[in-house]
Amino acid sequence: MELSVKQVQEVILETQEDRTLRTMYIHKSPCKGDNVGAVFFAIAGTPPKGYAMFLAGEGKTNEGMLHVFDELGLKRKILQVTVTDLGDYKDNDVFDAKLAKPAIKVQ
Repeated sequence: MELSVKQVQEVILETQEDRTLRTMYIHKSPCKGDNVGAVFFAIAGTPPKGYAMFLAGEGKTNEGMLHVFDELGLKRKILQVTVTDLGDYKDNDVFDAKLAKPAIKVQ
Protein backbone atom coordinates (compact mmCIF):
# COMPACT_ATOMS: atom_id res chain seq x y z
CA MET A 1 0.00 0.00 0.00
CA GLU A 2 1.38 3.42 -0.92
CA LEU A 3 0.64 6.43 1.30
CA SER A 4 1.77 10.05 1.32
CA VAL A 5 2.54 11.77 4.63
CA LYS A 6 -0.87 13.48 4.35
CA GLN A 7 -2.52 10.07 4.00
CA VAL A 8 -0.61 8.82 7.06
CA GLN A 9 -2.40 11.55 9.02
CA GLU A 10 -5.74 10.55 7.51
CA VAL A 11 -5.15 6.93 8.66
CA ILE A 12 -4.34 8.16 12.18
CA LEU A 13 -7.53 10.26 12.26
CA GLU A 14 -9.81 7.42 11.09
CA THR A 15 -10.83 6.60 14.67
CA GLN A 16 -11.74 10.18 15.59
CA GLU A 17 -14.90 12.18 15.17
CA ASP A 18 -12.99 15.30 14.08
CA ARG A 19 -10.93 14.27 11.06
CA THR A 20 -9.76 17.78 10.21
CA LEU A 21 -6.19 17.82 8.93
CA ARG A 22 -3.83 19.44 11.44
CA THR A 23 -0.18 20.25 11.81
CA MET A 24 1.79 17.03 12.28
CA TYR A 25 5.29 16.74 13.67
CA ILE A 26 7.68 14.25 12.07
CA HIS A 27 10.79 12.94 13.78
CA LYS A 28 13.16 10.56 12.00
CA SER A 29 15.46 8.54 14.24
CA PRO A 30 18.86 7.89 12.69
CA CYS A 31 20.09 4.36 12.34
CA LYS A 32 23.36 2.74 11.33
CA GLY A 33 24.94 4.63 8.45
CA ASP A 34 22.56 6.96 6.64
CA ASN A 35 19.58 4.65 7.11
CA VAL A 36 16.35 5.78 8.70
CA GLY A 37 15.33 3.93 11.86
CA ALA A 38 11.91 4.70 13.27
CA VAL A 39 9.86 7.68 12.09
CA PHE A 40 7.47 9.13 14.66
CA PHE A 41 4.39 11.12 13.57
CA ALA A 42 2.43 13.18 16.14
CA ILE A 43 -0.66 15.21 15.24
CA ALA A 44 -0.77 18.56 17.02
CA GLY A 45 -3.47 19.33 19.55
CA THR A 46 -4.10 19.54 23.26
CA PRO A 47 -3.95 16.67 23.96
CA PRO A 48 -2.23 15.40 20.78
CA LYS A 49 -4.74 13.94 18.32
CA GLY A 50 -2.97 10.72 17.44
CA TYR A 51 0.33 9.10 16.62
CA ALA A 52 2.01 6.71 14.23
CA MET A 53 5.39 5.06 14.15
CA PHE A 54 6.91 3.91 10.88
CA LEU A 55 9.60 1.23 11.02
CA ALA A 56 11.56 1.03 7.78
CA GLY A 57 12.51 -2.34 6.39
CA GLU A 58 16.16 -3.35 6.41
CA GLY A 59 18.11 -1.20 3.96
CA LYS A 60 15.01 0.74 2.94
CA THR A 61 13.99 4.28 3.83
CA ASN A 62 10.35 4.51 2.78
CA GLU A 63 9.07 0.90 2.88
CA GLY A 64 8.11 -0.82 6.11
CA MET A 65 5.48 -1.16 8.82
CA LEU A 66 3.23 1.68 10.02
CA HIS A 67 1.94 1.29 13.58
CA VAL A 68 -1.06 3.58 14.19
CA PHE A 69 -2.14 4.79 17.64
CA ASP A 70 -5.11 6.90 18.75
CA GLU A 71 -4.95 9.97 20.99
CA LEU A 72 -4.85 7.73 24.08
CA GLY A 73 -1.85 5.79 22.79
CA LEU A 74 -3.86 2.63 22.05
CA LYS A 75 -2.63 0.73 19.00
CA ARG A 76 -5.32 0.72 16.31
CA LYS A 77 -3.69 -0.96 13.31
CA ILE A 78 -0.50 -2.08 11.65
CA LEU A 79 -0.05 -1.64 7.92
CA GLN A 80 2.72 -2.59 5.51
CA VAL A 81 3.25 0.58 3.49
CA THR A 82 5.50 2.65 1.29
CA VAL A 83 5.48 6.30 2.41
CA THR A 84 6.02 7.88 -1.00
CA ASP A 85 7.11 11.38 0.07
CA LEU A 86 8.96 10.55 3.31
CA GLY A 87 12.27 11.59 1.72
CA ASP A 88 10.89 15.13 1.25
CA TYR A 89 10.93 15.65 5.03
CA LYS A 90 13.97 16.40 7.19
CA ASP A 91 14.92 14.54 10.39
CA ASN A 92 12.76 16.91 12.46
CA ASP A 93 10.08 18.45 10.31
CA VAL A 94 6.47 19.61 10.23
CA PHE A 95 3.65 18.62 7.90
CA ASP A 96 1.63 21.83 7.48
CA ALA A 97 -2.04 20.97 6.96
CA LYS A 98 -2.79 24.47 5.63
CA LEU A 99 -0.40 23.91 2.72
CA ALA A 100 -1.77 20.41 2.06
CA LYS A 101 -5.40 21.44 1.63
CA PRO A 102 -6.41 21.87 -2.00
CA ALA A 103 -7.08 25.41 -3.13
CA ILE A 104 -10.70 26.28 -3.89
CA LYS A 105 -11.14 27.31 -7.49
CA VAL A 106 -13.53 30.17 -8.12
CA GLN A 107 -15.24 30.11 -11.48
